[in-house]
Amino acid sequence: MTVPQPALPRHHVRPRRGWLNDPNGMTRHGGRWHVFYQHSSAAAVHDRIEWGHASSTDLARWDEHAVAFGPTTGGPDEFGCWSGVFVPGLDRPAVAYSGVVDDTFASTVCLRWALDDDLDRWSEPIVVGETPEVDGIAVMRDPFVFTHGGHRWALLGAGLDDGTPAVLLYSCDDILVWTYVGRWLTHADPVAAQHAPADIWECPQLVRTAGGTALVLSLQHETILDRAVWLVGDLDTDAEGRPAFTARSGGDLDAGDVLYAPQVLHDEPEPLLMGWVRQDGIPADPDDPDADLVAGCLTFPRRLTVEGDVLRSRLDPAVESLVVPEPGRVAPAGRPATIEDAGVVRVPGGVGEWRLTGLAGAVGGPVGDGVDVWIDGEVVEAHPHDGSAPSTWRDVGTRVWTVEADVAAQLDALAPTSR
Repeated sequence: MTVPQPALPRHHVRPRRGWLNDPNGMTRHGGRWHVFYQHSSAAAVHDRIEWGHASSTDLARWDEHAVAFGPTTGGPDEFGCWSGVFVPGLDRPAVAYSGVVDDTFASTVCLRWALDDDLDRWSEPIVVGETPEVDGIAVMRDPFVFTHGGHRWALLGAGLDDGTPAVLLYSCDDILVWTYVGRWLTHADPVAAQHAPADIWECPQLVRTAGGTALVLSLQHETILDRAVWLVGDLDTDAEGRPAFTARSGGDLDAGDVLYAPQVLHDEPEPLLMGWVRQDGIPADPDDPDADLVAGCLTFPRRLTVEGDVLRSRLDPAVESLVVPEPGRVAPAGRPATIEDAGVVRVPGGVGEWRLTGLAGAVGGPVGDGVDVWIDGEVVEAHPHDGSAPSTWRDVGTRVWTVEADVAAQLDALAPTSR
């Protein structure tokens, strides 16, 4: 059986070689947006995780940097520098992340200081927080730092000894000394139990907008990565001055089958989100050890708003600058058309469905108020015009897609790139 070779995306953030998973350390600094990511530069498999690095002046075209940092021999992250965030509000740039010390996956919270203004060089890791030995906490990972009530706090994803998930709360006014406060959210919250069933809640992210607050969680079941969800709720202050969250509603962050571990940056004009587009590892080719293999990429950047009890998501407008209009090129209603490697299918509002067929079969969904379907190699993102959940898919090896919709759709190209 011939295994199809990846049709790599050209416009989504990815390394030129190696493995990518969770976005990390997103920030806007020095006139550029920076995104770091879980990375293995040696091979396109998840192993000895480093932090890769890319930056952009416009959120559409990205420059790849050298690896920011990696495991420290004999250090608290010797087995991997796992997911974490940029720490806002400090006198100098810093990141906090889960340092994994060995194959037991025991973790601490590590902090590194930036040593230059381009965020290319970083200090050695400093352990600032430990996994609590109380409250039945089995695993802890993925810090998220925020301010509330004039104080600095951190959320961490966790799994408990009884097989249920939790979000933990830490106090970290002193960024070098993190103090465990307690379990912040568990399955005792009925809305969380309904919409976020899991063994471990990973990568907790708070989304705070003028319309309200949402908590984004990634769901792990018995080591299987499931999906990312949102919980809209009330962020209050309890009697002891600590942040407290009560969920009111929930839903899927993405209606496709490959998005996981998204990260949120509180940017202007709205919070910005990017997520991991999952892909299995690619074993090295023994006949070509220098093959330029890569697995994984990040989604296009998305802007978030809370509207009532719903988290809305829209493609960042800057990505539109990649589009090359193709006047007169239309996919007729109900008839197939083809689009190769990279392009946009703009489906106007109307009754019916749109469909896109690749090597593994068809994906699609309702037209609704209209939808823009972005095709970048084998990666597809569909963004409904009403801001409801986007859909992300990856169909390995697909270079030519067949497009069909119940209404006529405009086909546009994406700008050429040197990648």
